[in-house]
Order: sequence, then C-alpha cells, then structure tokens
Amino acid sequence: MIKSIQNSVIGIFGVLIKPNLPRLAVIVALVIGVLAGLFWGYNVHETIYYDGQPSALQQTWQNEWVKLLADRYAATTDRDISGNIVDLLQRVDDPLGIVDSLLANPAEIENTGKLQAIRPFAEAAQTSAAAAPQLNDIWMILRPFIMAPLVFAIAALIFVVVYNLLIKPIVVDPLIRRLRGEKTSKEVLEVRKAQQEERRILETRKTDFTTASALGAPLMQRMTTYPAMGGGDFDESFEIEENEMFLGQCGAVVSDGIEMQPGQAMAIEVWLFDKDDFVRTFTKVFVSDYVFNNPSLRARLQEKGDVVLAQPGAVIVLETNTLRVQARVVEMSYGVNAAPPNSTFQRFILELASWRKPQGGMPTAPLPAQTIPAATAPTQPQTFAPAPVFNPAPPQTHVPIPQQPTTMPPMAPPAAPPPRTLPPDDDPFGGTGDFAPIG
Repeated sequence: MIKSIQNSVIGIFGVLIKPNLPRLAVIVALVIGVLAGLFWGYNVHETIYYDGQPSALQQTWQNEWVKLLADRYAATTDRDISGNIVDLLQRVDDPLGIVDSLLANPAEIENTGKLQAIRPFAEAAQTSAAAAPQLNDIWMILRPFIMAPLVFAIAALIFVVVYNLLIKPIVVDPLIRRLRGEKTSKEVLEVRKAQQEERRILETRKTDFTTASALGAPLMQRMTTYPAMGGGDFDESFEIEENEMFLGQCGAVVSDGIEMQPGQAMAIEVWLFDKDDFVRTFTKVFVSDYVFNNPSLRARLQEKGDVVLAQPGAVIVLETNTLRVQARVVEMSYGVNAAPPNSTFQRFILELASWRKPQGGMPTAPLPAQTIPAATAPTQPQTFAPAPVFNPAPPQTHVPIPQQPTTMPPMAPPAAPPPRTLPPDDDPFGGTGDFAPIG
C-alpha cells in the first residue's frame, strides 16, 4: 500500500509538477531581491512606523515615554489616574528599570520628584510589562534575513506550478490570443481556413445566369454542401429579397420522409416559401439511386412533391405566382460502405438560385403582349410559365388566346377566367389562398 502511494506521488511529481517548476535561476533571483529589499528597508531607507507599541521604540524614546507619564501624574487633576498610569507603563518593556535609570541620571535631577511619585506604579506594571528584545540573540538578528527569503521561495514554487497548470492555459493564453485577434485555437483556425477555401472554390462553380437565364441575374444565388460545413444538421435556408424587401425563403434539408440512420441522407428536399402564398410550401426531392428504384420509398417521398434522381447536373424548378427557384446538383457522391449500395450520400453540393417573375408572368408567345395584362396575369401560374420555353406550352394556348381579342374585344378580361373558375373558389375563407393539391 505504502509502495503504491509512493509510486503515485513520484508519478504525479514527474508528470505534472516537475515540468512546471520554475528554473533555479528564477528562485535565486527572487531570494536576492528579497535580501536586497530587507537591506534597503533597514539601512538605506529606514522604514517609518506609525501607531506602533512603545515597546518597539528605541530605548531613548521609551525613556521619554516614562517621563511624559511622570509629568502627567504630577499635573493637578480632579480624579484618580493611577490605574491609567500603570496601564501605560506596561507598554514599555522594562518600566521599573527605566524609572531607576532616570533617577540615577544626574541630568534628570529636576524630574526626581515626579519619577519617585510613579515608581510604585512602575513596580506594579513590571510583572506584566512587554518583554524586552534580546539584542545579543543571533537568531533574532538573522531571522528576517532567513525566514523572508525562505517564505518567498516556497510561495514562488507553489504559485509557478499553479500558474503553469491552471492559470496560464485557462486564463492567460486565451486572453493573449483574444488581444491578438486569435479567438480560437490553431486547430479551429485551420478548419475555418479550409472551409473558407472550400467556399471560395464553390463560388467559382456558380452558374452565370446573366446569359443562361431569360430572367437575368438571380435575386439570390447560394452554394450549399452536405454534410454541413462545421458539422451539425444539414438544414439550409436563404431569404429571397429585392431592394431589401422580403419576398420569401428557399432552402434544402435532409428529407424526413423515409427512415434512416442518424447522420445519413438518402434524399435532399428542396423547398420554396412565397410570402404572397403563405398557406403552403412548395417542395421537390432529390433522391439517391436506391430510393429512386425502390417503389415503396419513392411513393412516400412523392407525397412531398416531384422526385428527381440525384446526379450531377440534375435540376429542380419550384415556382409560385411571383417567384421561381432553381436547384442544381453541382457534385455528388455515394457512401463507400453504404448498405445497400448507392443509398446514402457522402457528399452533395447544391446550387440554389431564385428570381422574381415579371408582373405579367413568364412570356409564352408574342400575342399575349397585345392583350390586357389583367386578363392574362391570373392564368399564367396555371399554365406553368417556364413550360413554353420547352415545347409543351404551345398546345395549351393554340385555341383560347387568338379568339379572345377577335370575338369580344371589350370582354377580354372576363373571357379568360371562365375555363378556370374552380381554383379561385376552393378557398373556404374567401381569401386569396389556393388550396389545390400540389402536383
């Protein structure tokens, strides 16, 4: 048992204490400084004491103390002060010896009567008077010069060990880094530097929509990465604003429509919220190859919206009456040890871009530009404005559009709504919300 304790103490000393001990030169310098201070205080620039005890005075000043008491007792008074005289005589280290030496001194011949009057009080105070210092005691002389350096050396050892183990790493080093602008450790700074470099590289992979889109530069264009930079759950959201006016939000999140292990993603859900259509949020889903070819899992996710196979270059478009969001898969890879294969994403880089659609909707043909905007504006969201850019749009407008200005020019605004009267009436509260199911 004792051997085990000894080994533990030796181990703790060797591992924790010894590496943090101050150098011998530091201790020697501290001792020399204390000795120099004592020499300065006692010899070069003597210390002046205030409110000290009379026994600490030099002998000549203790003699003056006794003579003052003799003068005070000789003065006329209407009350007995003998008790006070005895108490004050006890403050000096040898009251009876001082009185006798003064009586034997020829220079004090005029004070002989006064000193004789207080001699009985000096005899009474002698037994309980302060002890006189032993001037010939070598220990009393050397004690300040030995004890003071020793105490300071031990205190310095303890302080340096505690400082190196606790104070410096917990308080001093973080404070110095903060003053220098380094608010985090080197490891965290390296991670942040790597993240900044990755963001810089991602910025170079953005699509140039000024030439690639008929709507021009987007209001918002962001690159987002799964897994999330810096750790944490992948749940990105970005505000869509125009001239500091909030229009809506869009984002991407790991879809919760299917069960999977924590930290894994089989599907990435892209969503769009329009403040002018606040009753619903539009969603579509990028899925892995395994989910796309699994009818059961695919059916679950189709309840959220269209399901698109995730592959580099795959695009999802979300639209409302006023907003358009495009999500493009920039890069993706599957987990190496994923089971089953091609089921979970290891890396997924997504580009999100949003535009505000023109007031009259997306242009579909030259003719609608000649009609009244009020008549065509409500019908555009139902014909999916981007579709005319591809080929499905012309068949939807080949009959109604040319007949409206030719048959009833004055009634052109009310002529367009009749074929679409049901969507505005499906709001039971009489508002502008559209409760039609999202397809």
